[in-house]
Formats: sequence, structure tokens, C-alpha cells
Amino acid sequence: MKRLIILAISLFLIATAYGQGVKPQNVYRVTVTSRYVLENGERTSQFYAVNQEISDSLGRLHTEIDYDWETHYPGNYRWHFYDSMVHVRTDFFVKEQIDRRVVYESNGKGAVVREFHFQLQDGDSSLVKTISYSFNSDGLPMEVEAVNEKGRRLYRVKSSFDSQGTEIKRRVSGRRGEPDDKILRLDKVVEYDSMGQLVAEISQIRMSDGSRPAFSKKYAYDQEGNIAEIIELDAQGKQVTRTEYVWQPNRNRITRIIYYDSNDQLQKYLAKRYEIYRTNDRRQRVIDY
Repeated sequence: MKRLIILAISLFLIATAYGQGVKPQNVYRVTVTSRYVLENGERTSQFYAVNQEISDSLGRLHTEIDYDWETHYPGNYRWHFYDSMVHVRTDFFVKEQIDRRVVYESNGKGAVVREFHFQLQDGDSSLVKTISYSFNSDGLPMEVEAVNEKGRRLYRVKSSFDSQGTEIKRRVSGRRGEPDDKILRLDKVVEYDSMGQLVAEISQIRMSDGSRPAFSKKYAYDQEGNIAEIIELDAQGKQVTRTEYVWQPNRNRITRIIYYDSNDQLQKYLAKRYEIYRTNDRRQRVIDY
């Protein structure tokens, strides 16, 4: 009982110390992602916003908004809070109601070492999960451990990385919970070109539902070294999806993401628009080409 009381007090202090922060107020930069309407497999001129990212003049991302594709209504969004330039908390809203909160604890190098996940309902908050990260000498997360509100382990993830920083092996242990991506085991073989760019990978994974999908990916790059195309193939080497990425010349900033199916038929077309608001009244909007 004494241990549980100490744990509860510690969590309260953590949520208070790290979880308050400040939500930036001024709107300086807005990135709008729009999705085009398709007809007969072709892009039309009609489009609707599906996401907005709003940052302040210090470059801190303070609001993310998701628009429902069917209703075009912005019901889901996220608020980010900061202590100076350090991200300390995110509040998640679903259907315009606050749903959960994640409090972040960072080390002196800016990396998140611990996440405290709270469920929020009817004005009350309850801790449901704590995730801790351990890093190797290159700053990569070699171990992730999640525990429940009583400190009992939900799962542990151990990962291995190659010299380029690509995760090539993952093992998950624990039966009380599972990672959000549902992956329990991962083995990956990768290939790089002479520039050190990842050009191919073959993955074998085991999911929490027992399925064992096997697939591979091929990558292509533009002259600036940005990813221009990703092709996903099934175990037989047949195309499953193909995704094109179009970047703004000399800005290394993405402007288009175009998705195709296994038959190379257009499935989704996203476009990004970058806006700057130079005054607090938001009347002076500049499209940042």
C-alpha cells in the first residue's frame, strides 16, 4: 500500500511539473493538407482540407486539426503544450471532446525518455499507461517498456539497428498489452546505394493477431536526396501500393503525395499549401511559395 501511495504521489507531481506547459497562442505558419476528389480514376479540380498544422512564430507546432473526409468537419484535433521550446504535453480531442492526454518527460538532449498516458473523462484523469525509452549511443530507442497504472509491465520492446540507423530487428515480450502498431516481431534485410540511401528492404513480421505478413519496399530519390517514390510489394514480388512524393525545388519541402494501388490506378491525391500570417489579427495571409 505504501508503494502505491508513493507511486500515486510521484505521478501527480510528474503530471503537474511536466504536464502544464503553455499552449502557444499566436498563429504564424499554417500548413494545409488537402485531398482532391477523384472521378473515374482521375483527379478533379475539387478538393477539401483534411489536415491543418498550426505553428507559432518560434516554430512550435501548437495545433493539429483533422477534417472528416465525408463531412469535412474538424471534429478531431490535438493541442501541444511547451515549456520554452520543450514539448511537454499533448491533449487529444475526439469529436470535439477531450479524450486523452500524454505528458512527456525529456532528457537534456531533447529526446523523450518517458510518456505518461492519461484517460480523461467527465473532468477526471486516470493514468492508464507509462512508456519509458532507453537509447543506445547513437540516440536510437533500443528498448521501450510500457507499464500500467499499478506499475506492472504491459510489454517490452527490444530493437536492433544497423550502422545507418535503420531498425532491422524487433522483439516484443509481455502478455498484458501490446504496442500501438500491433507488431510483436520484426526482421528486416536492407540494401543501400553508393550514397548510403536506403533503396530496398524485405520485412518479415508477426502481428498480435497471429498473422505473419511478408513484404518488401523499394525506394527512389530525387536529386536533392528526398524520397520520390516508395513501392510496396507482396511476398511474391507483386506491387501492392505505389506512393509518389513531389518536393518543392530547392526548398526540400513536400508539396504532393500521390497514392496508387496494385494496378497503378490513382487512389488518393494529397496537396500541401504553406501559409504565413504576419499579424496577430490573421488578416495578412501570405502563401509561402
